[in-house]
Amino acid sequence: MALDTLANVKSLLGIATPLDDTLLGQLMDAAESFIQKHTGRDFEGGAFTESHPAGGPSIFLANYPIATVNSLKVDPDRVFGSTTERDPATYVIHADRGVIESLSGPFLQPYRKGSNDWPESVKVVYATATGSVPAGVKQAYSDLVGHWYRLAKTNSDAGFLMLTELTSAGDTKGYSWSLTRGLTIPPGVLEMLASFRIPAI
Repeated sequence: MALDTLANVKSLLGIATPLDDTLLGQLMDAAESFIQKHTGRDFEGGAFTESHPAGGPSIFLANYPIATVNSLKVDPDRVFGSTTERDPATYVIHADRGVIESLSGPFLQPYRKGSNDWPESVKVVYATATGSVPAGVKQAYSDLVGHWYRLAKTNSDAGFLMLTELTSAGDTKGYSWSLTRGLTIPPGVLEMLASFRIPAI
């Protein structure tokens, strides 16, 4: 499942012909891979299992909004047996932000003041809703696909040479050399994705 459909991407880019559908599909795969790596998130939804440090009072999940938390286990030995599961009444889920907050301070008391010790000592099994890709992510996705599509068409028009200018049948067309230097990321796409990145801890 992609972040958006081929039909929607073509509609946003004003592409009516089916001749480039294979190319667009490849660019959509590349754009989805970039967005997932850049943001650290999976926007398509599903079930996830994550491990987090236990030395703080809050856990920042990679994917949200959260639909359900199936279990939250805290174990300094990282075995996560059935007795290590926390009562849901001991924490609050901020679903829209992907944050789980302990109501009694750190999930495990840090052994150094001010530190976030106990790495990977919290194990969370949770799920996010499918089919709920944010509009901003869809826009960044289609913009990135469109940018790369225009690069590909420009390079094809230039015969895949690093041309700065091409004259044909009396018509002169200029090319920016920077357009031929690979799959660049437009600043506008990065700006749109900035608010969707996993917060640094």
